[in-house]
Amino acid sequence: MSERTGQIVRGVYRLRFSPNLVDFGTFEVTLNAEGKFQIDTSGSATIEDFEEIAGPDLLDAADDTLDSDYYGRLTGRYTLPDGCKVVVTRSVVRLFIRNSCTQSWRGLVRDNALYWRAGEKVLSDAVSMHIRFAPPGSKSSPSIVLTSGGREVSAQRSDVYRRESVTFSASDGSTFAGTVYIPEDGNALHPAMVMIHGSGPQDRDGYASIMAVMADELAASGRVVLTYDKRGVGGSAGDWSRAGFDVLGGDAGTGIAFLATLPQVDPSRIGFDGSSQAGWVAAAAIAGGVTAHDVFLLGAAGTALTVEEQNLYNTEVLMRCAGIGADDIALALSQQRAFFAFLADPSKATALDDLTRAAATRPALADWLFPDSSSTDRSAGAWYVVLDPRFDPLPVWRGYNGRALFVFNAYDDSTPTTKAIGRLKGMSVESRLLEDSQHLGLRAADVCHAEPGDADSFAPDFFKALDDFAR
Repeated sequence: MSERTGQIVRGVYRLRFSPNLVDFGTFEVTLNAEGKFQIDTSGSATIEDFEEIAGPDLLDAADDTLDSDYYGRLTGRYTLPDGCKVVVTRSVVRLFIRNSCTQSWRGLVRDNALYWRAGEKVLSDAVSMHIRFAPPGSKSSPSIVLTSGGREVSAQRSDVYRRESVTFSASDGSTFAGTVYIPEDGNALHPAMVMIHGSGPQDRDGYASIMAVMADELAASGRVVLTYDKRGVGGSAGDWSRAGFDVLGGDAGTGIAFLATLPQVDPSRIGFDGSSQAGWVAAAAIAGGVTAHDVFLLGAAGTALTVEEQNLYNTEVLMRCAGIGADDIALALSQQRAFFAFLADPSKATALDDLTRAAATRPALADWLFPDSSSTDRSAGAWYVVLDPRFDPLPVWRGYNGRALFVFNAYDDSTPTTKAIGRLKGMSVESRLLEDSQHLGLRAADVCHAEPGDADSFAPDFFKALDDFAR
């Protein structure tokens, strides 16, 4: 981060030795007439100096992550004059704010640590709002000021829970790092939840901070909540890319065991919460012997579908939305089915290779095909090898005796909602459908306009379902 006055450039730098070892310093450079360094002096600095300095951010995008400790002081609940809450959460690269009354949700763009801006959608390059945080010091930011349309309004810090950083060990000895949300409601014992990640390398806040969004609401409703960095991410050891559903489910089960040791938790009432891939992980955990008192899942194909079925549905929807013709879609889906059949039975290689050759003559299909038999490396750690494409979660939920609430979305491009709800009928689990919403519970116009950049708010009934479950 730097600023320039005449021939003098001043700034603060960050030197990262490892994900968890960082140092900061100041620099002041005097430039000569040709713009070259003439005098260079440096000194010590703090994270506050680095994050709060004005001027352009010169970090490479891949390294421009938000420090979890510093930005954790900005996240939390603030109360507006009208009584509505502004909930601030953090992802790896940005902050998000949600209004608890309108359910508007915005991803923020940083000017510096304390000054941010937002547009009319969750993700937008336009600017319709400015956000200013009061300096947090060593604790939490006491207030934020929101400016929009020439009107300025202040929201005051009003947390109803506290957060504590924790570590615990998985069954293979890997150390996990996480955060526990503890309600400050005066109750001695609380029901509790372990948050389960979606797919990919997610930290304790989740993709677009969706895990932090749900953890905040659960904690405000009286639940102790554990969120943790997935193995191999953030402060957790291991390698998520080589972890199957059984390993990930075991990690979530370790989270339940850890929560049971906390004095604020009723050990007989600890469950799971998550979205997307969390459905398969929760099912694998329960199938592996983990006792989960209750389960809440959002947009979770893993409640009623195999990975193979989910992938085929997602491919069909995305190809249709991309304007690809019906014949090409049918050929791509046939090739994918043949690929999954080959994974289960290598003797079916010929059928896969024939379809792959036929599909290769269609340029529109290049991005939608799996490899042929000779190009499939079963040792390379690809998701379709690590994760069992034919793992069926239905027998788990058919035999589950706890309370389960599965929330589906009408415009989910990852889950065939009607099929999933139909398969769950007659079981003891409860299914709810959010109208006009996409995979993460955000409002959507249709299934082809279901990315976060297309949305501006959550479906109101999503938080009603979460509160009903929590209470």
